Amino acid sequence: MRKARFLASFFFLFAVLLVLWTQSQASEWYTRLLLAVCGPLGTMLHGWILEAGTPPVWVHGAARVDLAIQFDALAVGLVPLVALLGATPGIPWRRHLFLIAIGIAICFVFHAFVVVLFPLLVYYKNAFTDVVGTFLGLTSFVGAPVIIWFVLVFPTIREWLPTFRPRAARAG
Repeated sequence: MRKARFLASFFFLFAVLLVLWTQSQASEWYTRLLLAVCGPLGTMLHGWILEAGTPPVWVHGAARVDLAIQFDALAVGLVPLVALLGATPGIPWRRHLFLIAIGIAICFVFHAFVVVLFPLLVYYKNAFTDVVGTFLGLTSFVGAPVIIWFVLVFPTIREWLPTFRPRAARAG
């Protein structure tokens, strides 16, 4: 059964990738790249300056906002994304590699969006920024890997989902 094979492959790949991820400095590299991109981008977009440190700090005049994001937890979200993409059956290996590269790039852009918006969402507190910040936090830490996987492989997994099968396939 394809679904059982997919599930077993996903758990196996997830376990292997998680061990490799935790034994390497991948999370630190990802964080460095993310901050290197977001610092200049944030300054161009909203004028806040990202100062290096532990934690990094967004600065705008006298205002300071600690970038209180768990970057290791954010970065490890790439592990389930890569495991999901790698475990999806019915995709040639070159297409797997392409989808993994595209998936990581999309995830990176989403994470950069969160980091760049962070000082605006934290400093200018109101109901709107609270809702948007909560939504972005949940999406970036929890939902992004599955949502990106689903969008990238939907044509392949459509047959697994009876509601989304073409009408002719549903009848038979």
